[in-house]
Amino acid sequence: MGGQAFAKSGPGGTAILVPRMPTEVYRRVAAEIQSQLEPIFHQVSIPRDVPGKPDHGDIDFLVEGSLSQWTPHSIGKDIGAEYHVKHGNTLSYAVPYPGLPNAYVQVDVEVSPGNGSAEAVELYNWTWFMKAYSDLLQIVGVCHRSLGLTCNDKGLHLRVAEIEPYNKKKSLLFLTRDPSEAMTFYGFNVVKYWDGFADMDEIYEWVVDGCFFSRTIFEDRIEKNNDRARLRKRPMYSKFVDEWIPSHSSLGKDRKIWTRDEVLQEALTTFSKQEEYAQMMEEHNTREQEEALWRSIREKIPAENAALGLALKGLKRWVGFTDGQPYIMEVPLLEDQPLWSKAITSESELLEWVSEHWGEAKRLEKERAGAAKAAGKTNTGL
Repeated sequence: MGGQAFAKSGPGGTAILVPRMPTEVYRRVAAEIQSQLEPIFHQVSIPRDVPGKPDHGDIDFLVEGSLSQWTPHSIGKDIGAEYHVKHGNTLSYAVPYPGLPNAYVQVDVEVSPGNGSAEAVELYNWTWFMKAYSDLLQIVGVCHRSLGLTCNDKGLHLRVAEIEPYNKKKSLLFLTRDPSEAMTFYGFNVVKYWDGFADMDEIYEWVVDGCFFSRTIFEDRIEKNNDRARLRKRPMYSKFVDEWIPSHSSLGKDRKIWTRDEVLQEALTTFSKQEEYAQMMEEHNTREQEEALWRSIREKIPAENAALGLALKGLKRWVGFTDGQPYIMEVPLLEDQPLWSKAITSESELLEWVSEHWGEAKRLEKERAGAAKAAGKTNTGL
């Protein structure tokens, strides 16, 4: 929350004083709060911050696994907080600032995603990785976005290019949520990461030393609205983009420029995801075939606008198939309608049949819809 959680959460909706903390105060309060949280949760940690930070706006704890029953109020009591607010999975507490009257330290306690589930420990470790070193993973994401790689709160994913344009969520092929496995795939120095960085230069160098980083790809990236927002709000990211990359013009220039398909193949091999990818592509190809078939069907129907829509609904609801041959059913199929592209044996024969029977399907659907509407009015007393 960056120390801003209590801007309107004090007495009467007023702000309370939450000054930035020098490192000495930060460490002292963090150690005290950690000792108070450890009897409550199985895992308690503070994701690593960037090196050389002169002061701190808040203290961010990540927790997982309950050792005892707790509530937001009981945690506040245990750590001596005077105020608390909740934002999603994060509980923000205002504890008295040592030696400074009427001032507070903001302590954020985030309950890791999947808490209490079989995947809780994995998700905790991954969430720690996502939050460590401030904007590091955002920088990694922007540098590799065009190659189809994405880190989200569930792990490292590959976005399947064919599916992404129409269903971003469905296009995600899960690869791993093990931080070391993910870093190894990117070609990052895993040992260096866990040992820690001495300064910001080391962090930026670590990013561009990855095997997929290409200066050409980075400079040709297409910025999104949230990228421009990061430049305004995230100093670590803006320094990398506006200062560090321009001042290190030789880095990443003579590298192999990976294509998105090459990264895909590398990911499938590394994480043994060929079977899952094949299933995703089979579903995609089926969707493409089905849409292409229905485009051809639309062209065979001499109707427009609402009449065309009614005819298409009629075909989908009143047509069944036996041994690949279409027929008009006696009862409409309102759910679990078949994929026509899988049911037919000949597209040309189907289109000829549609030309002859679309009107009948349209009439049946019009009658069904009218009867349903009339029944609805009767049931509501209209």
